[in-house]
Amino acid sequence: MSGFDVRYWPNIVDTRLSIADTVVLNRIVHSTETDLSTGEIAELLGVHASTVKRWFRGGARAGGRGRVPTTAGGHRRVSLDLALRVARDRGHEVYLHRFDSEAVRVWRAIRALKRGRAESAQDLLIAWLKGRRTRLIGHFLRHLATVEDPVDPAVLDGVFGGFMRRVGDAWASGDLRISDERAATREVSEAIYALLDSLDRAEHEPDPGSPTAVVATVEPDQHILGSLLVRLVLAQRGWNVEHLGTGLPIAEIVATQRALGASLMCVSFTPPRGAADVHRLFEVAGSLADPCHPCSLLVGGSAAQSARVPAHGHPFSDLRILANLAELSDWLEEHRHA
Repeated sequence: MSGFDVRYWPNIVDTRLSIADTVVLNRIVHSTETDLSTGEIAELLGVHASTVKRWFRGGARAGGRGRVPTTAGGHRRVSLDLALRVARDRGHEVYLHRFDSEAVRVWRAIRALKRGRAESAQDLLIAWLKGRRTRLIGHFLRHLATVEDPVDPAVLDGVFGGFMRRVGDAWASGDLRISDERAATREVSEAIYALLDSLDRAEHEPDPGSPTAVVATVEPDQHILGSLLVRLVLAQRGWNVEHLGTGLPIAEIVATQRALGASLMCVSFTPPRGAADVHRLFEVAGSLADPCHPCSLLVGGSAAQSARVPAHGHPFSDLRILANLAELSDWLEEHRHA
């Protein structure tokens, strides 16, 4: 089969899929890493290994689904697709079933994430976006958010943030339309809000004695995703979070911090804002801060990375520019008992 043969791409083929996109998708699909041991299948399905062995006993047939291969040592190796079909036949549903024909690609992307590589997940999300299968984007992001509590900041950076960076680059180059960017923003935002709602319903309600953070973007920045992710990281670690939203005057952000006695302000910057805007935040917020009750100011976002933190002369207890959510998580851990 040709590497560019799109006949083998049900439900994902779209006239906007370029040859490069098709190559990426073929790389995801035609990997040979989905023959699993009975132990791996048991872990995936949440059943005992003996249950899996019983399902595939004999090594010959599995519910009429086909031959089950074995290694030279006699160990069963079952394709993920076959394992999912047999599990469904027996009334055992897992998260991969909701992806139907995309289940194998999702499995490979998640395995790559476990090895610290987010590119396959980003590729998959971009392909679904171009194929107008945005429902799958939401399913995928919501699943990732349930794997760990709190969500690994590397996953938030690499998948949530990385996907949106790819979307932004593709929109800027004309490879995606505004409607595509809006659809991606909607799915990512809804996944984050669903996580925040689950925190409200669970035992993550911050203690009144927990520290308070004010999170916002400075006018005229209307990009909310970065500040939403910061809000999520803080909330999952027990902080009280006052999320002011987007496009706030610097004076209003500082006034809210002072009114609440917040010990932390987090401000996100996105293009076309740049270093001059960040430096202005430092200057104005510093002039309005209460020197008797200093707080920390953390700045993040791609537009902030070229700015420089003043070596001295600021009133903040800590002033930093963070490159990603993993650095925010590390900062919170360092100051957990402060």
